[in-house]
Amino acid sequence: MSTFKNLLPEEFSNFAITDKSYSLLIKGLPGTGKSSLALELVARSPNSFFISTRIDPEAILEDSLWLSEIIPKDRKYPFFIDATRSGKVTKSKSIQKMNFETIPEFVQQLFTLGPKLKHRIFVIDSWNAVIGNLSETQIHHWESAIVQRVQGKNDKIIFVEEGIKDSTLDWMVDGHAILSKRNITSSHGISRRIRELTFPKMRGIEISNETYLSTLTKGRMKTFPPFKYRFPAILLKSKSIPDSDEQHISSGSVDFDSLLGGGFQKGSYNLFEVSTIVGDGLDIILFPLITNHLNNNRAVISILREGITFDTKQPYFDVFTGNKNWIDQTITFERFVPGKEPHRIALPQTIEELLDQIEEIKQNFRAENEQTILINIGLDVLENMYGIPALNEFIAILVSKARLEGDVVVSWLKENQEYRGGTTAATSHWKIDLINRALVLEGLIPATEFFAIESVLVKGYIDYTITPVL
Repeated sequence: MSTFKNLLPEEFSNFAITDKSYSLLIKGLPGTGKSSLALELVARSPNSFFISTRIDPEAILEDSLWLSEIIPKDRKYPFFIDATRSGKVTKSKSIQKMNFETIPEFVQQLFTLGPKLKHRIFVIDSWNAVIGNLSETQIHHWESAIVQRVQGKNDKIIFVEEGIKDSTLDWMVDGHAILSKRNITSSHGISRRIRELTFPKMRGIEISNETYLSTLTKGRMKTFPPFKYRFPAILLKSKSIPDSDEQHISSGSVDFDSLLGGGFQKGSYNLFEVSTIVGDGLDIILFPLITNHLNNNRAVISILREGITFDTKQPYFDVFTGNKNWIDQTITFERFVPGKEPHRIALPQTIEELLDQIEEIKQNFRAENEQTILINIGLDVLENMYGIPALNEFIAILVSKARLEGDVVVSWLKENQEYRGGTTAATSHWKIDLINRALVLEGLIPATEFFAIESVLVKGYIDYTITPVL
């Protein structure tokens, strides 16, 4: 079975791709994605059979067009086994009928599928439709018989079961996966639905993360791994992303530009609220934004967040921009500046002085380049230095001038900050958080569903994808 680690958890894929025999139970309430998960597991294998007892396989093919690209073209036997007992005749070469009246007939026909194949994989979707009104004793007998049979033949069996009640299969199988969906209410009182994949048991596999955030975007099951803050092993110059139109600047991410309706609006104030457990994870959005802005020959004014220094960021920007000339396009305010450097300024004693300095810097930049200026603000350091009343006044003045002049302001608010102002002035307001250790983004203004953020490091610079959690 080929790998699918980009879609499913590493622990899960390590369990499923083994050549050894195993039995797996997938269970959950209707609509949680059980069939989608089973299809992701087996569709790539030339030795797999998907026995559908509830849904017409032709309907599955129509709803899951991606299957036609994944199911091997050189299969010797049909992939779908129509066990719905609908009486419908199909002309599809990928579908084979199975007619049975009793469970002994079902089991007998099951193990005659692909008789010349080794390491066969059988999916029964769903097992509930097969066992019907059998007694618990009879059910246990046939479940045990099937599991023992696949072990003896070095085959694999995947049971798909409706519902979440405990059953005899829970303790009998080697692996157990539970699919669920629930609502999460954010700190802002907005309720959103998420999907989760939990596997409490995977025999022989060490489980480091038992529950994963998942999605059924585009009809496919995908899970999101725990977020790790890291840089590419080999650093390369970033690829510039052009603005979509004259009213927007690019965020540095094609996915985020699409979500923003073309990028950040010129003259906008964009507030990012960051959960305390995210840490430096916000850099996954900030680095591409600043780098792309610089690579498009535009100026950046930054007020660094508390605990961040320019020294820690400069080596990365040197590589991501391809040269050190970008320093001429930036002015950075910090709490403490170790020496005299024209592009680094210590934060002044009063916020009025800071506003005056920013205004002078903008005028100097505009004298050389009329393009949009990006103003990046760490709100925590301003709150700590000047207090909340002064910060409220600062944001009001800065945002009003940005709207008149067409600049873009991006600010970063820690979740535990006392300062909560500025939200009413925001053109867009986003929250960055972790769910089941996966990095997620939610829109507060405008209100959106959750989006999972995943790092893309293979390009040599920081990039990311945004996937809706549906």
